[in-house]
Amino acid sequence: MAKKGTISSKGQITLPKDLRKKYHLNEGESVLILDSGEGILIKHGKETLRGILKGKIDIEELEKDVKNLREEWKM
Repeated sequence: MAKKGTISSKGQITLPKDLRKKYHLNEGESVLILDSGEGILIKHGKETLRGILKGKIDIEELEKDVKNLREEWKM
């Protein structure tokens, strides 16, 4: 799906609203701009990984799994 944008005299690019909404890109948010060799890729710019998995994993279950793995790998 190709979308059209405009580059300003300051080098700023306006992303189409539907893409900003679809990818949750909000005003003032940091992004990463990657050179793919064939073009550029814009990704969310996470300054830290802290909290990125909050609510997505069960911490207690993860701790049990880590403990079990440590027991299995003991010599």
